[in-house]
Amino acid sequence: MNIKIISPKDIKEVSIYLEKMNTKNRSHIGFCGEHHEEIYDSLMNDFSDLALEDSFLVAYDQSDIVGAIGLDVDLDGGYADIWGPFVTDENLDVAQALWNKILLTIPQQIKSCSFFINQDNSFAKEFAMQNHAQYSGADQVLNIARSTFTDESISSSKAIDEAFYDSFAALHNEVFPKTYYNADSILNRLNRNHHLMVIKGNESEIKGYVYIEANPEHKEGNIEYIAVSTEFRGQGVGKVLLTDALKKLFSYPSIDEITICVSGENTAAVNLYKSVGFKEKYVLDGYDLVVND
Repeated sequence: MNIKIISPKDIKEVSIYLEKMNTKNRSHIGFCGEHHEEIYDSLMNDFSDLALEDSFLVAYDQSDIVGAIGLDVDLDGGYADIWGPFVTDENLDVAQALWNKILLTIPQQIKSCSFFINQDNSFAKEFAMQNHAQYSGADQVLNIARSTFTDESISSSKAIDEAFYDSFAALHNEVFPKTYYNADSILNRLNRNHHLMVIKGNESEIKGYVYIEANPEHKEGNIEYIAVSTEFRGQGVGKVLLTDALKKLFSYPSIDEITICVSGENTAAVNLYKSVGFKEKYVLDGYDLVVND
């Protein structure tokens, strides 16, 4: 093999390679997409705070792709999620060469990197640990198909309006203090496919909220966040929000499947999702690595 590690030559070709790798549990990496059209769209439009040529590397053997790795960098948050390593035939030398080179591109303000690795992907998990990443816990990825969701109750949640922005921000920051979208980011992302739905408690306070993103072009929907204020827990608010979110997402004719990710330790949330028909799709093991320390 004569391996050359460079920026991607052809993003569509890379997307097809990642689809091939990510549709098999033994080489699957979380949050990277499983369909080449979706992966291509992410790489071109929504991948990293850095330019793609500064955050993604591909290993070529002549003209064939034999490996890839990327850094989904959040400069404001000071962290990066790792796409990979994806390596044909579990070649450790290629994986290490990709990793060593991508490390050189990490900006100084990035203090930690995270791997999200399918529980069946032994190669990537061993690679992460060999490079001093520490296990951080497991997340369950659950999904539900349109055909299995039959709830016909009347929707109780409403699209958020400005009077409830402060209440939403306080609840979101309390429940998700360290996350990929803070309250302001969510409010700025709202559009015809991104919805923030709330159940009102009074004229300025909410009982809970759910934030969802529909991606009708790629025939999928995601429940990004759901939270209920402490004083209203145990009253069925979460289930109402969840069922309303599913109805909203399935109102898009092209969406046949909805996905959610939840900590494996959050048994109450897992049970809530399963109560409306969600099934486990796979488990992701997380590994964190301190960098630029």
